[in-house]
Order: sequence, then structure tokens, then C-alpha cells
Amino acid sequence: MAQPVISHCRPKKMFSIASLALLIMLLLSACNTTSSKQQLATTNKTALDNSIVHARSIGVPSSMLQRLIDQETQLSQTHAPLTLFSSQPADAYYQNLAQRYQMLTVQARALETQSTQQLDYQATLDLQSFANILAQRQSQGFVETKTFADSLTSDQKLMAQAQYPKNYIQISTYAKASTQALQLMGPAYDKLTTLQNTIKQMDASHLDTTMLNRQAQSDLQLFRNASKPSDFTNIMNLLDAQLQGATALSTQAIPYVGAAKLRELSNDIDQMKQYNLDTTSYQKLLDADKTSLNKAKTLSDFLVISSQVDKDVASIQMPMLRGQANYLLKQFHDEATNWGNAHQYHNAFDGKNYALDYEYAAQGIGSDLDDAVQSAQTTDDYQAAIDQLNNGLLHLKTMEADYNDKTSWDQPHATDAQLMSHYNATSGTAIVISLIEQSLRLYQDGKLVKSFLVTTGQFDKPTPPGLWHIFSRQSPTVFKSSEPKGSAFWYPDTNITYAMEWRTDGYFIHDSWWRVDYGPGTNFPHNDSGGDESFAGSGSHGCINMPTPEAGWVYNNTTYGTPVIIY
Repeated sequence: MAQPVISHCRPKKMFSIASLALLIMLLLSACNTTSSKQQLATTNKTALDNSIVHARSIGVPSSMLQRLIDQETQLSQTHAPLTLFSSQPADAYYQNLAQRYQMLTVQARALETQSTQQLDYQATLDLQSFANILAQRQSQGFVETKTFADSLTSDQKLMAQAQYPKNYIQISTYAKASTQALQLMGPAYDKLTTLQNTIKQMDASHLDTTMLNRQAQSDLQLFRNASKPSDFTNIMNLLDAQLQGATALSTQAIPYVGAAKLRELSNDIDQMKQYNLDTTSYQKLLDADKTSLNKAKTLSDFLVISSQVDKDVASIQMPMLRGQANYLLKQFHDEATNWGNAHQYHNAFDGKNYALDYEYAAQGIGSDLDDAVQSAQTTDDYQAAIDQLNNGLLHLKTMEADYNDKTSWDQPHATDAQLMSHYNATSGTAIVISLIEQSLRLYQDGKLVKSFLVTTGQFDKPTPPGLWHIFSRQSPTVFKSSEPKGSAFWYPDTNITYAMEWRTDGYFIHDSWWRVDYGPGTNFPHNDSGGDESFAGSGSHGCINMPTPEAGWVYNNTTYGTPVIIY
């Protein structure tokens, strides 16, 4: 009898089901592991997105964030590898993705700090430029600068409160606009003066200037109300049109207006002669213009000749200003050298003689003035250098006068009053520092309030004379040396209680607890009563040093924007 056939199908089916179940369990386990890694990557990406949003909200420039955004975009376009039997490739992918997102988050936060520091520094520079051009315009007697002085004070207050990049960007924008407006103030005023002079010349020829006078009055009001660069640009365009109209008003004005233009060219030539410059070519231009003007018969003739005279006047401006700048620079150096050679301080401590005006020599503002002239490229650059030179000469002459003034250091000085008047600093608080007397005097509305003996910069690190403004106040703070360790000017980190910065490259009025002696001679090598030779054996590194209580009094009685006049 045939044996029954035993089927093997059922055991095979049972094995297949068991294998499938095991496979599903393995896949589920892998999915659970991968899901946790994937969740971490998602969490880190969210953190990165939040960091970028925060960076944007505080004003970090998009240009700085773009590289991070591009990298995040590239990461988001990648995909996990597809595997059936192992979760390791997917795990490695998501773990790497999470790490990359975390690194980008750290970089985003670092960019916040970096951009804040960079924009803080740029805003400080822009405020200093604003303060410098404002001081120049104030010294030139522009009453219209009050609006800008108020703006500077407002900007400095904003600077004190600023925390984020957007704050510093806003301050820079305000400061740059005000600086540009003040730069345009000079050319606009020149055009306004030209129109007023033209009207006077037309009055002399008995022409009706009623309408022009009204325009000039309106222009003056616009000028006094101007506060933005566009305001001054519009005024200059308006004045150009009015000057053209005045020129074409009547052919009777030809000899008067023409004579005025020729006088301007002639005066410029005379000025160039004062600076020992060759004027031969410009004298030929002047002679040719005079001949052409005498031959003019019609308004059309005059306009052609007038345009040529304008070109000739314009052509002489650059060499004239360059010559004036170099002439004044030599005059400044000669004055500083000659006076310094004749007025020496004999230092018994080291047996050496020091020029009493060393702050004006090559190691002082002399090099700053050299740089201003040598780097000038435009007429505005040269004019700015000339303004600096005139102010430098003024401070030097004032220091010389103070040397001969026997008034006690703690009393009002005529030289202080002269400089405060020159800079329109007779209202409000003003600090005046005499380098000869090693003293600081604080005035309120032109009246002396309090005087202090100080120590200023040593021979190799002089305190720069000039008009400055307090733009940073810190209490307390830590000073860190900008010089490398081993340098003669290096110093360890130093705790300071009261610090008032008046020049961007680290010049402060501050307390110096390591000193005991202040006043005349302490800016030269000496034995200090405190006995700390490492700190007090000479003058400062350019700062104004004071005892801590006195520095605290000055700190509490001044504010952002307080003028600091040093001579």
C-alpha cells in the first residue's frame, strides 16, 4: 500500500510568517531609533531658525547672516539614506544634521556679538566725525549749528543707551547725515554770500533789486532752518538759479558783476603770492579775462566771458588751498620748534631738557596735521586741513600766552575765556585743560566752578590739544593695554572707577589711584610720593589723570557732549 505523501508546505509557511514578524520588529525598532535622532535634528533646526529671527530683529545686517541662511537651505535639501535592515546610516545622517544645525546656531549667536561690536565702533567713529565738523563750523561762527549741537547731544544719549546692532546703525545714519549736512553748509553759505554781494553791486548801479532781496531773505531763512543734506543741496540749486537770473537781469549789471568776478580771481592770485606760489599762469588768465570783459557788448558776450572767469576761478582753488595748507603747516612747525627751543623744562630727575610745547611737536598733533595735509585730495579735504591748522596754531599761541600769564592755576584764565568764546562754549558746562599748568578747570556758562591739578601725557605719549567732546562715560571699567607685553607702554589690566572718553582712540579723563602727585612737572619723569615707579614715574599715555574723588566730581558734573578744550 502506497505511503501517504507528507506535505512540507505548512512548516514553510509558518517559517515565513515568523521571519516576517521578526523583520517588522527590527524595522520598527530602527524607526524608533531613527525618529529620536530625526527629532533632535528638527529641534536644532528650530533653534537655528529662532536664532536667525532674533538676529534679524536686533538688526544684524542681512549680509552677515546670508552665509548661514544659505548653509541651512543646503542642509534642508538633503535626505536621509533609505535602508531596510539597519538604522545606522539614517542615525548617522540625522546626528550629523543635528550637529550642523547646532554649529550654525552657535555661529548665529556669535554674529550678534560680532556685529554689535563692529557697529558700536563704527557709530563711535561717526559720532566723532560729527563732533569734529560741528566744532569747525562753530569756530567759524555759524549760529545755525545750534540745531546740530542739539542733534549731537541726542545722538550721544542714544549711544549711551544703545545695545543692539539696529541701535548703532540708527546712530551712524543720523551722525553721517548730520556730518554731510555740515560739510555742505560751507559751500551753501558761500553761494548765499555771492548772491548777497551781487545784489549789493547791482544796487550800486541803481538797478531794482527788490525781488532779489526778497529771494535772498527767503534763502537765508531756508539756510538757517536746514538740517539735512538734501536741504543744503536744494538751497545751493536754488541759489545757482537765482545767481543766473541776477546775472541776466540787466545788461547794466555787466561791468559790476564782471568786476566782482575779476576781483575774486585777483584776490586769489594775491593770496597765492602770500604762500610763495608761482602765479604767472593765473595772472595771464586774469589779464585775458579783463581784456575780454572790456570788449563785451551784449549780454550774450558777458555770459560767455563770465563762464570763462568762473572756470578760471575754479581752476585756482585747488592749488591755492594746497599752497595755503602747506604754508600754514610750515608756519605751525616753525612756531612749535622755535618756541619749544626757547622754552625748555629742565628735569632734575633725569637731567634732561624737554620742550614745553612737546604736545605740538612731531610726536603730538604735529604728525596729525602732517597726515591731514598729505592725505588731502579734494578742496574740501584741504579746507578741513586748513581749519585744523588754524585751530592748532590758535591753541599753540594760546598756550604760549598762558605760559606768560601769572594767574594762579585755580583762578579763571583769560586764555580759557578766549578759547571758550572761539568755540561758542560759553553756555553750559565746559572743561578747559592747560597743559603748561597741568590743570583742569570746569566752567558753567563761562564762570569758573572748580579747578584741579592733573597729570597729562608724557613726552613720548602726549595729550593732543584741540576741541573735543565727551562721547563715552564708564563707571566702573577696566583698562586693557593696546600695546603688546614687553612694550615700554604696556600695562596690566587696570581697574578704573570714573572714565570719560573724549577722543576715539582711547583718550580719557579718568582717576589714577596709583598716583599721589599731580600738577606741573608730573608729566615728566619723576619720583612720585606713592613710590609706584611702574605707573607714576612719568606722565600718562595721553589721558588726563586725576585723583579718584576729583575724577568722581567731574564725572558727576558733566555729561555726554560736554566740550573738552585742551591747550
